[in-house]
Amino acid sequence: MRRCSVALVLVFACSSSSNDPVADAGFDAPSDAGLVDASARRDAPPFDPSQLVDAAVYEYDWACTGDVPATGAPVPAEVEPPTEDCSAGVWPDLDARLTVCPTWSGGTLTDPASGLTFPLDDEVRTLPVSIPVSEGGSFLSSELPSSWPTTLKVVAWNMEYSRNLDDQLTTLTTHPALADADVYLLNEVDRCSTRNGVRRAARELARAIGGQYVYGIEFVELNVGRTIGGDTGQAIVSRRPLTGAALLCHSAQSDWLLDDGEPRLGSRVVLHADVPAGDEIVRVWAVHLESDDILGEKRAVQSKELLDEAQRLACDRPQIVAGDFNAWYPRAPELVVLRDAGFVDALERLGDVERTHDSGRRLDYLFARGPFEIVDGAVLRDVTTSDHFPLVVTLRLDERAMR
Repeated sequence: MRRCSVALVLVFACSSSSNDPVADAGFDAPSDAGLVDASARRDAPPFDPSQLVDAAVYEYDWACTGDVPATGAPVPAEVEPPTEDCSAGVWPDLDARLTVCPTWSGGTLTDPASGLTFPLDDEVRTLPVSIPVSEGGSFLSSELPSSWPTTLKVVAWNMEYSRNLDDQLTTLTTHPALADADVYLLNEVDRCSTRNGVRRAARELARAIGGQYVYGIEFVELNVGRTIGGDTGQAIVSRRPLTGAALLCHSAQSDWLLDDGEPRLGSRVVLHADVPAGDEIVRVWAVHLESDDILGEKRAVQSKELLDEAQRLACDRPQIVAGDFNAWYPRAPELVVLRDAGFVDALERLGDVERTHDSGRRLDYLFARGPFEIVDGAVLRDVTTSDHFPLVVTLRLDERAMR
């Protein structure tokens, strides 16, 4: 869900009119490099919203040098929870200073359920900051192959708080385009909330496919009715082993703690981990950028924070960045900085740049960086159990180009 304002209507009421439907839509034709450069922004239609954004917001220097870790530690059989049910490791019993990102706010709020006043004192951590994943576990077979295919089928989906969890689990495990995916990058996945029947959604999907999972809290929703639990976040579920998983807490976001409709603890996050493909290790990122940001200036900061972490952890290793970008126009800066850093919009290459959300807008993307061949992919608009449609893309890694 997201907050909208009249300003959004005003921005998109000003659109160009020409005989070129691509220009009218604000899209650049796909290029071999998959980039949108500064000259493309200058040639934008007269009322393109990008002209309202300071040029500095679009600036980012991808210049990673030096060695990066091959990968991190494997996901253990159990990070959390110690039990199968929702009686441990969740709000209000979780340690908010360790497992939830720092809460930025211009004021304070007393939670009537716990009596605690937020934000909690947090003098050590400042945003952006990297923290451990909140929960993880494995249902993988003990006998894994010695090598993995170079093809990687990736699903990205905002599950709208997994409020239709039973139908969504059925879809993810039976839909012919989704059931055989290698990696699922998921947004708005609830854990133990009343919205999803007080269940651990990521864990249930991992169990259903015999895979491995990690989950990271984005927000503890203070207005969601609950007696135990009640948080939402990102999840990565994989049929291949996950290593080096972590959660990056973003800065430059809205004051969600004091929001009248959705008071929350935590911050916007990106969950990331490594998966094997052939002889290489691919870094995957489950993205959910700020929604309350008309022009994308906050989201651009968050994209740059992701890129900083991508340079530090993976540099020129293959990488996939996917999820709900909440990008409301094609030249939004949060998208441009990724393209300018060499990340290619896979669905644009495949010619599918239409809606990914039931509002009619394209909010969800899958970007790839490295010697990938984009084999196939689509937005599955026949899946209607969320306000977003799933994205599925199959990529093949050219290992010869890595040598």
